Parts: sequence; C-alpha cells; structure tokens
Amino acid sequence: MFTSKTLFYHTLKPWFNTKTRHFLDLGIKSASGCHYILENNKKVIDFTSGLMVTNLGHNNKYVNQKMKDFIDNGLLYAPPAILIEEREKLSNRLLDISPIKKGKVFYTNGGADANESAVYFAKSYSNNLQNITKNRILRYENSFHGGSSYIASYLGGDNRRNDKLGHFDLDLSLDNILPNPKMSDKGEESLNVIKQIFEKEHKSISGILIEGSSGTGGIYTYPEGYLNSVMKLAKEHEILIIADEVMSGFGRTGKMFGLDHCDYEPDMITIAKGITNGSVPMGGVILSEKLSKQFENSSVNNGLTYSGHPLACVASNACLDEYLKNDMEVIRNCDKVGKILLKRLREIKFKYPNLIVDVRGIGLLCCIEFKEGLVNDFVKELSKKDIYTFSKDNNLFIAPPLIIDEKILLETLDNIEDILDNKTYF
Repeated sequence: MFTSKTLFYHTLKPWFNTKTRHFLDLGIKSASGCHYILENNKKVIDFTSGLMVTNLGHNNKYVNQKMKDFIDNGLLYAPPAILIEEREKLSNRLLDISPIKKGKVFYTNGGADANESAVYFAKSYSNNLQNITKNRILRYENSFHGGSSYIASYLGGDNRRNDKLGHFDLDLSLDNILPNPKMSDKGEESLNVIKQIFEKEHKSISGILIEGSSGTGGIYTYPEGYLNSVMKLAKEHEILIIADEVMSGFGRTGKMFGLDHCDYEPDMITIAKGITNGSVPMGGVILSEKLSKQFENSSVNNGLTYSGHPLACVASNACLDEYLKNDMEVIRNCDKVGKILLKRLREIKFKYPNLIVDVRGIGLLCCIEFKEGLVNDFVKELSKKDIYTFSKDNNLFIAPPLIIDEKILLETLDNIEDILDNKTYF
C-alpha cells in the first residue's frame, strides 16, 4: 500500500479543501461486509455504505467472481452503440424489476449524468414531439441530484448550486424550487403550492425531478399518499415525472425502489450507486415507451465513451442476482433491520432533546439532525470508536449495508449513545 503522505496533497477531494483530513486517509487496507479494514487489521464499521453505495456490503464474493471471469474473457471494452449480451440482458432485467415495463434503458457513468440525461430526454420530448417550448424542470428545495456542473445547478437550497451558477451561464431563473412536504400537515401546504404552479405555468414546464426517497438533502420522508398526489397533478398537466432512484434504488428503502412505496409509474427512473454495489462506476435512465419512441427514427444526441461499459454491465447483472436471490432476502432484511434502526433513533432523540433536532428515515436510509454546530465534533468522536459515517450540514447519515445484522447495528448504536451520554464533547 502507498504510504507516503504526499499523495494526499496531490489529490483534490470533492467538496472539501486540501487541508481537510479524514481519519481513514491512507489507512484502508481492504474491506469486507460492513467494515473497512485498516493497516493494523483494526475494523472500522462503514455505517453509511461509503456514500450509500455498497448496498450488498464490501467485497461481495459472488460479484467479484463474475467480474473476474469476465475480465479473463477479454471483452473489456465495446463501444456503447454496439449491443453486447451483458448490456442487453441488463436492460431487460431493469425493465422487468421497475414500474416501467415497456421502454428502453440509456446508460451513463453515474448518477449525476443519469439525471442530466433524463433532463435532456424530457426537454427533447416536450419540444420535439409536442412542438412547443417547455424548457423548465422543477425540483424540491431540499434535494440533491448530482455534482456535475449542469445538474448541480438543479440543487434546491444548497450553496453548491450558487457556486455553479456563478461560473456557468445556465439560465434557470424561471425554474421553481418546490417546497418540501411537511409531515405535520400531510404535505398539504406543499401540494397547494405545486398545484398553483402547475395550473398557471404548466405550458412552460417540461418535467419534475423527484427523489424516490430523499437523500443527502436531509432524508426528508414523504407523507403517506403525497407522491401519488404529485404524480396525479403532473399527469393532469402533461408534465413528465423523473424519479431519481440513484440513492434510494436497489433495496435501500426496504423495497427495490423508493417509488415502490407508492403506486405510480414515472416517465423516467434514474439509477446508479447500488446497481454495481460501487464495484465500478455505472448509471442509467429507464425511459418509458412514450419517451423512447421518439428515438425510433431520430438519433440520441447524447452519450459517453464508457456508457454501459461491459464490465459495469457484468457487475450490475451479478448485483441483480444478489438482490433477487431467495425472494429478495437482502431487501427484506433491510426492511426488518431498518424498522429496528428507526425505532432506536427515535428513542435516542427523545433521550437527548438538547442535542438532537430530529431523526428521519426509511429502510436503511436515515439521519440524525443535530443542533447547530455539533455534528463535526460528534463525527470526530465516532472515529475514536471506529465508526465511519457521512455527514453534511447538521445531519449525520446512517445507511449501513443492507446485509447488516441486528447485533452489529445495535452495538454501533450503543456506541453512538455512549458518546451522547458523555456531554463534555458538546
């Protein structure tokens, strides 16, 4: 393993300055299951699946073997415009497991370019087929759909949006940022605002970008029936629905997709992260038949050299084997353990009202919202107990691999509570 500390200074970390240190920097030797393994063989529990990516846990032997076998076969690259068996097999399977049963799949390298491509497809459909100018894509205030220069401008209430708009000429001044629903009023205030916008401005709105379940914007959960109401309003006004399942897809919420908690069919679904369990970069857009038909005779003027990379397709198919195995056992485990997690987090919130503002979540996609100025010190104390977590703003995210067992989960939560008990840290 490379040990020179000079490597750190030559790598720019996304979203951080070069002086930012992390306790895992240059320390990870390997990984297995729910743990990173350090040079001294100490185990650090990965309590956020990296960045909510390794749904099946680290070092999944089945996925690894499938990739090794394919590497030995030698077909490590084929242009994205040429059909190969693993790619077409994956497309068929993705349509089979998603609410969109008839359509096509377009591949990207990750979640940001998947959402960017979905925006392109939405605007292309609205302008070319409906013969009117509908260039606006709506999204929610507390949302995150990726970090590329274009799609980051679709952030809601986030300083990263302002920075991107300051450097790129992106005319998004007419795009509305929709209010997040509140559980206290079952989302009624948010729905009323959306209804008014749709009624007055639908002729200029191409689509609405909605997370299947809220992610790094704050894990804001949807009130029961809320998404169904939004979808109904969108369809009434011929506004396309883009379901962002980059983080919430592939079992993370206790179902295959976050949108499976509702009964609706979006026009597009964007995917990434758990599709390959983080083994190789991969993303995609599942398009409905209505949208994909526009490309029967017209070219898709979009794509990347590595779109639908053969090795990524192999990894994705292997991961689907694991997600679907034994009647989706791993996803059912997420649902079971996730309910235990949320119950325990609510108990912790009740015990420490002076430290915690709120806890939110669904399945194994949860967060603790701390009072202002506490989360950074708390993360430092977690590192002393060999717990890795991702945090942003005042939120500490808890999203372990879907394979985690109840014993490891509760032991880690006990350690979190021990830190909260020692109030000298705050």
